[in-house]
Amino acid sequence: MAMEEATYNLLVVDDEEIAIRGIEHGIDWSTLPVANIFTAYDAEEARQVFKDHKVHVLISDIDMPKENGIQLLAWVNEHSPETETIILTGHADFIFAQQAVQLDSFDYLLKPIDHDVLKGSVEKAINTIAERERDDSFRKTYEYYYDQWNRQLPLLVERFWQDVLNQRIQTSAPQLAPMYSLYDIQLDADKKVLPVLISVEEWKKDWSTHDEEIMTYALKNAAAEMLLKDRAGHIIQDTNGMLFALLYSPDEGQEELLAGLAAEYVDKCAQYLYAVVSCYIGEAVHVPSLRACVQQLAEMERSTLGQTGSVFRLNPPMQPGNSPARHNANKQHGRFAAPVPNYQEWSTLVEQGKASELQLRIEELFDRLSASQIDHAYIVNYYFSVVHMIFQLFQRRTVSAHELYKGEEWKAGESAMKSLSAMKGWTIRFIGTAAEFLGAQEKEVSHTIARVQQYINANLHQEMSREDIAEHVYLNPAYLSRLFRKETGLSLTDYTASLRIQKAKLELSDTNHRVCDVALSVGYSNFSHFTKLFKKTTGLTPQEYRKKHQRILE
Repeated sequence: MAMEEATYNLLVVDDEEIAIRGIEHGIDWSTLPVANIFTAYDAEEARQVFKDHKVHVLISDIDMPKENGIQLLAWVNEHSPETETIILTGHADFIFAQQAVQLDSFDYLLKPIDHDVLKGSVEKAINTIAERERDDSFRKTYEYYYDQWNRQLPLLVERFWQDVLNQRIQTSAPQLAPMYSLYDIQLDADKKVLPVLISVEEWKKDWSTHDEEIMTYALKNAAAEMLLKDRAGHIIQDTNGMLFALLYSPDEGQEELLAGLAAEYVDKCAQYLYAVVSCYIGEAVHVPSLRACVQQLAEMERSTLGQTGSVFRLNPPMQPGNSPARHNANKQHGRFAAPVPNYQEWSTLVEQGKASELQLRIEELFDRLSASQIDHAYIVNYYFSVVHMIFQLFQRRTVSAHELYKGEEWKAGESAMKSLSAMKGWTIRFIGTAAEFLGAQEKEVSHTIARVQQYINANLHQEMSREDIAEHVYLNPAYLSRLFRKETGLSLTDYTASLRIQKAKLELSDTNHRVCDVALSVGYSNFSHFTKLFKKTTGLTPQEYRKKHQRILE
């Protein structure tokens, strides 16, 4: 038997000294992991040992003055229940044995004691204790990691949905089922998800980047309370910073109720969280179709310029005066008809310059179209949708379509409408040209961001809001904020404040202008606010900075 680390304590209790010495010195304990052998001559001394030391195994005689071994065993069970007790007795009395069993003693041995038998009993008791300690250690380890898992679960669920929306994982039922179980997501292959895009359009306070992150976290919590309530679902933030509420297994007609909750959420965000938000409500879809629905919501948000702090529906209820036949006909000629390309995905691939991946998407679409009954009206709608997609993308990127397509290649699509094969070839050439051009610019700051930076630099002397900047480049303010942060790493607020402080520092060091005039020249009409921001950024007040760095005479 391998020598184990000596970590266990024994306590021998007997009113006869010769019996104690026989157990303490007459047995070779070196082959067992015994650290200490304590002794006591009665129950009172034994209790003191328990108070001073950890006792793993108690060996006690029954026949002792004042209190017997059975009474000591009862006390040990109450005050040190993890201790294993071996009872020794010189009487083969059934009553004593029965009491020992009832008090859950580990063993009951008759005197005179065979030392090998006693040692074997102690060894079994130590093995029992060691096994229990291993079980306790495993349980504590399990509880620790289970607690850590639960703490990380919201983040893991968010990452799972990010992978779904970015097509980093397959969305077939066999692949999704184990993940639903792992992340405790209450879905299966037959259940649907209803997405709601939460667009942060404006902060009513000049938050720093860190402050915005904190307030965005508050928006997520508020959405969980107000949009989900007791319904199954999660609030997530995708890799582009967009917030989504995902409702699992929504009831029939849930969109109507959700629209009311979303309107209340919009009002509360403005009232308590200093945020102007809009909610874009999608339609209930199976998970494999979730990405397409979310991209449609993103396109709605991107194309909404004038109306803020509102609730929008991807599939609005039928308006009075529209017959069901007319309503359905409208849908057949809109973005919901199938098979239809995912224009949002195509636009993203064009913007990223992924021409080869785009060609695969185009070929997949036309393979599906060739197996469908497509009429001329469909082809016409498709042609104008593709041209609109590219022109809208160019507008956002401030690219001149006339310069890129000098031969007006978009008009060639009109002659290509006679066959699917011709339309496929035109699509690959037309979209491929745009993808190659934008791909060459991918490593540079976009034209839009460059225009934004130029506008901010030119207008540092006056107050300007995010909406003013967005209007200058014809973009949705919320979309512009995400695009600017993605490409520069800074919020519009932090970028503008940094430029203003830099300009103020130059004026303070290179001119004799009054500090209040310097504040006005960089767009701060509130002198106190300017002073606080300047000191927060530089560690000095404007006056202290001038005194330390001014390069001209007063």
